[in-house]
Amino acid sequence: MRNQVARAAYELGDLDRAESQLDAATGLLELAGDPRLSGVVWESRGLIELARGRSEQAPHAVGERAEQARQLFERALAANRAVPDRHGVVVQSYNVAQALVAGERWSEALGVLDEAAEVARATGDEPMLLRIDLVRAHAFVGLGSLERAVTATVAAADRAAVLKQFAKLDQALELLAALADRAEDRPLRAACEEKLGALRRTMGLRPPAAPPA
Repeated sequence: MRNQVARAAYELGDLDRAESQLDAATGLLELAGDPRLSGVVWESRGLIELARGRSEQAPHAVGERAEQARQLFERALAANRAVPDRHGVVVQSYNVAQALVAGERWSEALGVLDEAAEVARATGDEPMLLRIDLVRAHAFVGLGSLERAVTATVAAADRAAVLKQFAKLDQALELLAALADRAEDRPLRAACEEKLGALRRTMGLRPPAAPPA
């Protein structure tokens, strides 16, 4: 419950409150026998580190936050392997890859994602395959491979539509629109804007941002 309160505070951007809840949760971990409970606390701390890293200005500080997050996610991954919990292994591998992308370690991230995707396919974990595709796209962007980034993003959008995960579909379409801008593909950008507008009207969300003049 402490971890869930921390996640709620994290989603609201109140990172200090989230950390205080995790401090309280940590004091209870020795009473719990399931290592996954330790894993979820480390995962939450890792997510907070990534969020703090996004607000940093100095590149070295961003890198330090990303590395701290990676170490926390690795601990969470080890906890899930100890059970073992295959879904948990996929989730924490995905998180490790997110931290590697944040630290601009693109190729390492792709290696981790490939392993996670193999387990996800074996277990039919379609929601995680969707998330893996999104992070894979960001790694390809970092490597300068726009074509592969577009392919991964389209795959993520297709999965999101099938699963009716509209928040993830919104993310995929927004990323695809940004990639279309970089590739100077106006028809693709226009198609993404149209789909984003329709999706956000349905969900009651903001309309897509207009492209720069």
